[in-house]
Amino acid sequence: MAKRILVFTNHYRPENFKINEAVDWLIEAGHIVHVITAWPNYPSGKLFSGFNPLKHSFEKKGNLSIRRLPIILRGQGTRVRLIANYVSYFISTLCYTLYLIFFKKKYDKVLVHHTSPFFIAFSGILYKRTKSVEALLWDLDLWPETLEAVGFITSKRLLNWIRYFVLKIYRHFNVVLVSSKGFLNEVKIRVPHQNIFYFPNWAESALEENKIKDITIDNLKTNAIKIFYAGNIGFAQDFESLTKAIISLPKGLFQWVFIGDGRYLKKLKIDLAEQIINKDVLLIPQQKIEDIPSYTEKADFLYVSLNDNPLFKRTVPAKLQGYMTAKKPILGRISGEGAAIIKESYCGYFVSSDNVEQLKNMLLKISKLTSNKRDHLANNGLSYYKENFHSSIRKQQLLEIIKM
Repeated sequence: MAKRILVFTNHYRPENFKINEAVDWLIEAGHIVHVITAWPNYPSGKLFSGFNPLKHSFEKKGNLSIRRLPIILRGQGTRVRLIANYVSYFISTLCYTLYLIFFKKKYDKVLVHHTSPFFIAFSGILYKRTKSVEALLWDLDLWPETLEAVGFITSKRLLNWIRYFVLKIYRHFNVVLVSSKGFLNEVKIRVPHQNIFYFPNWAESALEENKIKDITIDNLKTNAIKIFYAGNIGFAQDFESLTKAIISLPKGLFQWVFIGDGRYLKKLKIDLAEQIINKDVLLIPQQKIEDIPSYTEKADFLYVSLNDNPLFKRTVPAKLQGYMTAKKPILGRISGEGAAIIKESYCGYFVSSDNVEQLKNMLLKISKLTSNKRDHLANNGLSYYKENFHSSIRKQQLLEIIKM
C-alpha cells in the first residue's frame, strides 16, 4: 500500500548524497514523498547556480515534491559560519514543519536522513508526536562524537549537554538505520527497541554503471603511478599527514590527482605548492557524479582516508563502496571497519590512520606491483561490492522496512 512519506534531509539534489536514490526508490514503489531540504551549497559553501529564494524553492513532479528552505550558507566552513548554517536550517525546518502540521494533509511516515547536524531530527520528532505517525532515522553520523572528533567542540560540559539532548531524541524513533556495524552497539544503548538495522552505503547508480566518456586531464603523466582521490577535501580525512608523505616521496614516482572541494582545500594548495607547480599533484574542481568514472578510469589506485579518532574507526566512508565499482585497487589510510572491508575483500592495501611512515612504506610497496596484481585486487573489490553493497540489495531492504 502506498504511503505518504515526509523526508527531512540537509542535503538533496543537486548535492550528491545517498538520500537522492533512496527517494527515487520510494517514488518508483508508488509512495508519495515530500522532501524538506536546504538551499544546495555543499561542499563549496556557495549557493549552486540557478538556485535562489525565488527559483526552485519548491518543485513538484508526479509523486515527488521538494521544498528547499532558506539557510545561512556554509561559506568557508568556519566554526561561526557552520553554527549559523546549522541554526538557520533548524529554525527554517521547525517553522515549515509547524506549517505542515496545521495546514497540510497528514503524512504516514517520517524519514530523517541524518548527516549533520543532528538537530534536524527535532522537527521530524515534532511531526511524529503531533500526528501520531512512525518515524525512521537513517543515521550516518553519531552525535556528539562527530563534533568532538573533528574538533568542532572541545568543551566537555557542552558535549555532555548535547549528548543528553541527542539521547532523548533517539528514543522517539521507531526504526533506526545505521551505515556502519561499528555504530550498532552504541545505537542499541540509545533506543529502547530492537528495530535497528545495518544499512550500509552503496555507490550511486552513475558509479555502478561506470560509463566512461572521452575526457582529457591536462598534465597527466604517463610514467608516474597515478593515485586519485575523489570527494570532500575536509579535515576528517587528515590531509595534513598525507601531504607530509607526498612531500617526502621521490619526485616523479607518483602523481596525485585530487577531485573535489572542501574546507581543507586552501591549506592543501599551500602545503603542496611545489608539487602542484611540478605537476606531481593535480587539483580538479568538483565534478558531476556521472563524470567521476571517466576520471577514475585513468587512475592506477584510488585513495581513501579518515583521521585517527575512535569514532572514525567505527565509520565506513561512503567513497569506499564507490571506489570498488570503479574496478581499481584501493589504498586506505584507515582503521577499524573501513580497514576490515579492504582486508576481507582483498581489494587493496591499508595502513593505520595514525602512522605516516607506514603510509610512505605502503606507497613504495605498491609502486612495484605488476599490472596483473593490480587487476586482481580491482576485480576482488568489484565482486565484493556486488555481493554485499549493491544498490539493488539496499533498495529491497529499504522498501521492506517502509512496509513495517
